[in-house]
Amino acid sequence: MALPLSGIKVLDLSRMLPGPYCSMILADLGAEVIRVEDPNYFYSSPPPFYQKGRYRESAFNSIIMRNKKSITLNLKQQKALEIFYELVKQADVVIDTFRPKVTDKLKIDYNTLSSINPSIICCSLTGYGQDGPYEQLAGHDLNYISVCGILDLNKERIHEDQPEKERPPINPGVQPADIGGALVSVIGILGAIMERDKNPDKKGQYIDISMLDCVFSFMPMPAAIYFSQNDADINPLHGGFPFYANYRTKDNKYLSVGAIEVKFWHQLCEGLGLPDLKSKQFSQGLEKEEVFKQVQNTFLTKTQQEWVDHFKNYDTCIMPVNNFAEACSDPQILARNMVVELDHPKLGKVKNIASPIKLSRTPLTIRSIAPKIGEHTKEILKSLNFSEEEIRELKMKKIT
Repeated sequence: MALPLSGIKVLDLSRMLPGPYCSMILADLGAEVIRVEDPNYFYSSPPPFYQKGRYRESAFNSIIMRNKKSITLNLKQQKALEIFYELVKQADVVIDTFRPKVTDKLKIDYNTLSSINPSIICCSLTGYGQDGPYEQLAGHDLNYISVCGILDLNKERIHEDQPEKERPPINPGVQPADIGGALVSVIGILGAIMERDKNPDKKGQYIDISMLDCVFSFMPMPAAIYFSQNDADINPLHGGFPFYANYRTKDNKYLSVGAIEVKFWHQLCEGLGLPDLKSKQFSQGLEKEEVFKQVQNTFLTKTQQEWVDHFKNYDTCIMPVNNFAEACSDPQILARNMVVELDHPKLGKVKNIASPIKLSRTPLTIRSIAPKIGEHTKEILKSLNFSEEEIRELKMKKIT
């Protein structure tokens, strides 16, 4: 059964999370993804680790490197570069996460690769993009979400009875820029493949993805408020209103309430036994603080699970705040088969996160576990007609 991207070959030069997450999605969709890895790269197997006896493997890699192949090539050596060019001739897409201009130095920039294969699509996923004053700056997810304004939104709400209380930003527990940049890269690559297959010359193109651009574009609500009202501090989504906030329960757990629409707010008030609050959804000032207090005090009368069971009888938006372990056993996550078990030749059963893309006719599966670094070097070199002796020599000279 052919998967959507069967027949598409991707060369993945990327590192860390954003690029590998992008190529993971492409691999899940059926593309042949070949990781082109530097044999000397120190961070190729990040923690945490699965460990059994003396065998150790990156648990992080086991998730994002599934369904891929791996070849080691030291691209600073001419012979390795020549091998890479041979792979480019057969490829559809090249992904990199190098800082701008590094591909020029390595002679793997789009102009060079498109002269070898005019149909090639090159996607560079970087922090700040290929131009602008921040182009060469180092960065990580926290930096990108701080520049774009997301981090400023991620802090405790303003309490009307304590307006001067300090509200430092809170680091999110996930990487929205890394994952968001990966997702946008996938969309860009799929779009470029579709366009290439329609244009008469089958010519590829270059895709410039900035993680800062991505997270900046993820804020249509703050943008709408600022563009229309010239106010960057108003945002109904950061917990500043009682209808969209988190509340503590009797057992010191939390519930998320997302009762934005009036009908959901009314149902919430009914379920809490607070019908008088129906007309106070958008209260301001000290009256809003009183609404918060009444809602919070009511939630403190039952445990999290008691409230979850209670609100099954009401049509409103309320859910438990799970930690990751609780999420893995949540009935909806289980029903959607989002946690899968795989057979590992050394570790036995290992868990993985399934693809969230549910296709009816060509379902996506984890077809192969994450490769060891360079595991497919020999296989790929043989496909390029290298002999056993030549392959041994390449290894001896530290080219692969």
